[in-house]
Amino acid sequence: MVEFLNIIFDSAADFINFLIRYDYSRIIYWLKILAAFSSALFVCGIAYSVYKTNKILKAMRVFDEPESVPVDKNKNLEEWQKISAKGSSESENDRKLALIAADSLIEKILALAGYSGENLGERLKNIESSDLDSLQDLWEAHKIRNRIAHEADYKLSREEALRALALYEKAFRELEYI
Repeated sequence: MVEFLNIIFDSAADFINFLIRYDYSRIIYWLKILAAFSSALFVCGIAYSVYKTNKILKAMRVFDEPESVPVDKNKNLEEWQKISAKGSSESENDRKLALIAADSLIEKILALAGYSGENLGERLKNIESSDLDSLQDLWEAHKIRNRIAHEADYKLSREEALRALALYEKAFRELEYI
């Protein structure tokens, strides 16, 4: 039994001596290369993640809050007053043109504010009601405009034109256009 223990202790001592005397320089060299490569990959991954995160945050800002539209309120008010004057005209054609002009103007304002869509209907669909209090009013006015544009025999009363223009005006004021 003592002989067996001597063999085990000698083997353990030989193994420890091997570990102590072994030349680790080659292993350390390859570990350094592996560490450098891994570090480079991690740095690239972090840089890519930061880039993508910034891109996503920029895209989210467009939908979270509309950008302020640089405006000259006096000029805008004059433009709106011209449209509004046409809307209260005795001529049905002038009233129709006024609603079409107001619809076109609100579409331009929403596009400048960063709302996406190819036309006003698509832009209105992409707006959250919490972002624009007058959203339902805009839909109502836009539907009247669509009837004017698509129904040749549509009769637009003076009262209906004034009501639709008041809905557009509410949205213009909320968007700080006038």
